[in-house]
Amino acid sequence: MHAWGVIFDMDGTLMDNNPYHLKAWQAFCEKRGRRLTEEEYLQQVSGKNNEATLQYLFPDEEWNQEKLAAAKAEKESLYRTLYAPYIKPLNGLETLMRDLKLHDIPIAVATSAMPENIQFALEHLPITSYIDVIVDSSQVKHGKPAPDLYWLAAEKIKVQPQKCMVFEDSLHGVQGARAAGMYVVAITTSHGAEAFPHAHQVIHDYAGLSHEKLYNWIKHHLTS
Repeated sequence: MHAWGVIFDMDGTLMDNNPYHLKAWQAFCEKRGRRLTEEEYLQQVSGKNNEATLQYLFPDEEWNQEKLAAAKAEKESLYRTLYAPYIKPLNGLETLMRDLKLHDIPIAVATSAMPENIQFALEHLPITSYIDVIVDSSQVKHGKPAPDLYWLAAEKIKVQPQKCMVFEDSLHGVQGARAAGMYVVAITTSHGAEAFPHAHQVIHDYAGLSHEKLYNWIKHHLTS
């Protein structure tokens, strides 16, 4: 078992891509006569997997597996087309991950994203070599805001849940990480700091963060 570890969400946490997910969902909804505002997206959609999102947005639709697969593929193709010209890691992320790796701190990514989007992100972001484990919601029974995904990530990197630090940008993500018993750092890419009263720390990006600073944050949690 490792002394402690770090778990990153992907969307809005490795990169500031939620505006492009919003645009893709809005285009998807507009085609079907349903209006989706930014506020509704942030409160009800961000952090959920696609199946839960589709069932929320179109509750009267009879979603069989074939229709779900087609709808998810359509929306995510829109997202990748919109975001590809702009994708880059959040400020300071690569430096922080390199420092964590130099100090043998295991790194996991726990995301609700579909495999094609995970592959898309990792092909465009220069951080793949620092990540030890990637888990997604297809591997657990309950996605975010349930704690299952975080527990699986902790198990994969061989770190006890209470010794994990989680970086999250969504309300559902913070809720799930807290439910998992982990130390939670919220990132304000999607919400203002006031939206995260239950996070242990709130940051704008990764600038100035290091292995030492993260350890100083989590060390009291490690002994709890």
